[in-house]
Amino acid sequence: MKKSLPVLLVALAISSNALASPAAQPSPDVEPLYAGMRLLQAQTAEDKRAFVDAQLQLDEGQAERFWPVFEEHQQALAALNKRRLDNVLAYAKAWNEDALDDARAAQLAEQALAIEKDETDLLGHTYRKLKRAVPASKAVAYLQLESKIRAIVRYEQALNVPLLP
Repeated sequence: MKKSLPVLLVALAISSNALASPAAQPSPDVEPLYAGMRLLQAQTAEDKRAFVDAQLQLDEGQAERFWPVFEEHQQALAALNKRRLDNVLAYAKAWNEDALDDARAAQLAEQALAIEKDETDLLGHTYRKLKRAVPASKAVAYLQLESKIRAIVRYEQALNVPLLP
């Protein structure tokens, strides 16, 4: 019996403007997923920026120093999101082909853990840059916002990935 694994585009899309220019061309069977994700991300990137702006209430000088770091963070998130989508698609392919043996499952898990570690490292890097650019309270508030947004994304993604039997 064939199993299906839906990929939730909206959840990844709200997290950043990822996949605006993927390094490698996806295969024709998954290109619609990447294209849909890029479109949704382009539509939501401005909303995310406006949301962060409204929450942080930066003065002019703070904003001038904050937004370049924010944009750098979003670009780095884009690369992580592409890696995450590639990992989910590899999982879906193996799942749908009933080819998710222990070795493949372990490999995909290691990749997923590496992505999580890299995202944590990125958040630390961004925080260190931000606390030199804006008051620490604003840098922490941004980390909280980004963490909450990412938690929502993770929750939405988790709903759509079946557990191994």
